[in-house]
Amino acid sequence: MKESEFPSKRYLTSDSRSIVDPAETTFAAIRTSVGDGHRFIAPLYESGVREFLVEYIPEGIEAPDAKFIVVENVPETLGRIARARLQNYSGGIIVTGSRGKTTMKELLYCALGSIRKVRRSPGSWNSSIGIPLAVWDMTSDGDSSSLLITEAGIDGPGQADAIREMLDTSHDTAVVTPLDSEHDEAFDSHEEKLLEKISIISNCSTVIYADTDPAFAKLLKERMPEARLIPVVQGSFPSIFHALAHAVALNVQAPQSVLDTISEIPLLNKLRSIAEGSFNNTVYRDFFTPDIRSLRNALDFMRRHTTPAREKVLLLGELLEGTFDDARDLALKMGIDRVERVSDALLAGIHQGSAVNHSQVMLFGMDTPLLSSTADALESAGHDTTLQVDLDAVEHNFNHYRKLVPPGTGIIAMVKASAYGMGAVEIGKTMQTAGAASLAVAVIEEGIALREAGITMPVMVLNPVTNRYPALFAHRLEPAVFSPDELRRLIAEAEAFGTENYPVHIKLDTGMHRVGLIPTQIAEVVEMLKSTKAVKAASIFSHLATADCLDKDDYTRGQLDNFNAMATALREGLGERVPRHILNTAGMMRFPGGTDYEMARLGIGLYGLPPYPGHDGDALKPVGAFRSHIISLKHWPEGTPIGYGCKGHTVGKDSIIATVPVGYADGIDRRLGNGAAKFVVRGVECPTIGVICMDLCMVDVTAVPEVSVGDTVEIFGPSMPVSVLADTLGTITYEILTSVAPRVKRVYIKH
Repeated sequence: MKESEFPSKRYLTSDSRSIVDPAETTFAAIRTSVGDGHRFIAPLYESGVREFLVEYIPEGIEAPDAKFIVVENVPETLGRIARARLQNYSGGIIVTGSRGKTTMKELLYCALGSIRKVRRSPGSWNSSIGIPLAVWDMTSDGDSSSLLITEAGIDGPGQADAIREMLDTSHDTAVVTPLDSEHDEAFDSHEEKLLEKISIISNCSTVIYADTDPAFAKLLKERMPEARLIPVVQGSFPSIFHALAHAVALNVQAPQSVLDTISEIPLLNKLRSIAEGSFNNTVYRDFFTPDIRSLRNALDFMRRHTTPAREKVLLLGELLEGTFDDARDLALKMGIDRVERVSDALLAGIHQGSAVNHSQVMLFGMDTPLLSSTADALESAGHDTTLQVDLDAVEHNFNHYRKLVPPGTGIIAMVKASAYGMGAVEIGKTMQTAGAASLAVAVIEEGIALREAGITMPVMVLNPVTNRYPALFAHRLEPAVFSPDELRRLIAEAEAFGTENYPVHIKLDTGMHRVGLIPTQIAEVVEMLKSTKAVKAASIFSHLATADCLDKDDYTRGQLDNFNAMATALREGLGERVPRHILNTAGMMRFPGGTDYEMARLGIGLYGLPPYPGHDGDALKPVGAFRSHIISLKHWPEGTPIGYGCKGHTVGKDSIIATVPVGYADGIDRRLGNGAAKFVVRGVECPTIGVICMDLCMVDVTAVPEVSVGDTVEIFGPSMPVSVLADTLGTITYEILTSVAPRVKRVYIKH
């Protein structure tokens, strides 16, 4: 396309929430199955955006000084823009694979940045939409001598061709990180996915790959016979990545000094983290390739998770690229209230509680001892036990379930019971960013907490029977109604409060036999709703009782029939196509076909756990990891009694018993003592010994090589599935998750 048809602004984005400098931003309005970016044009114009890449100009838009670049297809146009911008570039590096693409990209940036000018794609902008936006960002200075490092990923068939055509011949080296079964479920076979991966890089003359998948190596040799193929043998996760970076450095003829230092570059798996800190602070940590671009991404992440009323503070360490003044100016533009350099004096003030308190604090910079000490001082909450919550996994699981239902189906994310123990505020903000249609809580207090934390999306209250109607209305919380009496009371309160068309959700009892309207009450409810302007039906819903019971499908189908009949009667009575939802997590997995429901509710699956036995959940990512640390180790002879009541006894001649600061007050059921459960230390499953105490428990770590005080103990997580503990206790995974006590510090990570 012609240069004159390009966007003319410094920034190009399709995310209305990430805009920092409206006057210098072009907004690309993209239509998807779950939303239409064109609806954000009016508010973005009001905020100062003056250039839009669109497929149509919405009716009623009054923007006389705005420029609209109207095209037939915005995503395809973005691809053509990227290809045009890359015409003068060559020698770039594509990073693809399954595990750790962003980590690999940042490692290469650190390794090669000392010898030449490097530009890498921001964050995880690696899709057919993200890559053109990344290309615009990387090429904005027009310096075609820069080495481009571009991350590329796919999560379904038919995406690789667009990426390959976009990058064309501008990238001649491919780096393939370890491959696994991620996204296999979206393809007909694992081989089909591998062929798509190869299609992305088929224009490259050199492929450096982690030799972890024999099928990939075989297909690579068959499909790219002319390419130079450099396998890197299997090993530990860090060793593979450093070996890949070393091979790339050799390929670009880096000097020996760079080759010698690659293995010393820290391999960070946590791009960002959020933790509850001391002195009522919330601490955001980002030590990953600290330059100005990364700071912009980090602060964008922070502002999506902050609470508006609390002070926002940026504490800056050493930067890899850019100056303190550059960082301060950017931070102030992005709404940060205070910016300070880390220093010994600041660290002393943090320890004393005088420097930072009741604030939201971002620590950003190179991982130096001073910055780490500052982070440790801020994050110390007096408890060595944490529940680590992977926000990327939450978003992955959300997107997985969104694909199971028909396009356009709104997903209601269940965040009741503190998001199944994971923390409702951070999960809610993640869902707000990911595009959920609504959140659902159990009681009004949970909804108020979300509003006070700055969450603006619709919040449904499932059990709203309350005498706090003014608070319900004032916080814009949407109540479920399950009886005529409750609806009558709600209407009276809404009329007294002065609301109009206030959204309420009508619950039907289709077979759970818990709460909900029965067929004989439909007509009465219709008449009440038609006789008032104070409230309106925002949705009609019910709850499946047996969707997770594989032997009761007939009952589930009966519920669906009941729901369809009752919802139809309600809609016809009201004369409105009120949205409907009945599918829960299990329902989305097992009964998505043949329905045209406008919404669905996602619960346990959002947290990476399948809702019924026998489902392997391979497509899901575990979200929570409950961990503590060893605080004491003792050697005891055989037969030594351990713990209260001398209920446990050592069995080996030289048993090593670890004491761990986690107990039943933290959520470890007492029935898990005396060997009923095993916790994981250094990859070894270690049985509990003795009874579980209120604040402590003991674990036999005799089999752990070189065990030491400070070693991590995983109660549940990637190495010890929640389902194992649930089976031991004869309960369900929901109970295990929601039993983790509030005093356990939640730490949120984003890769």
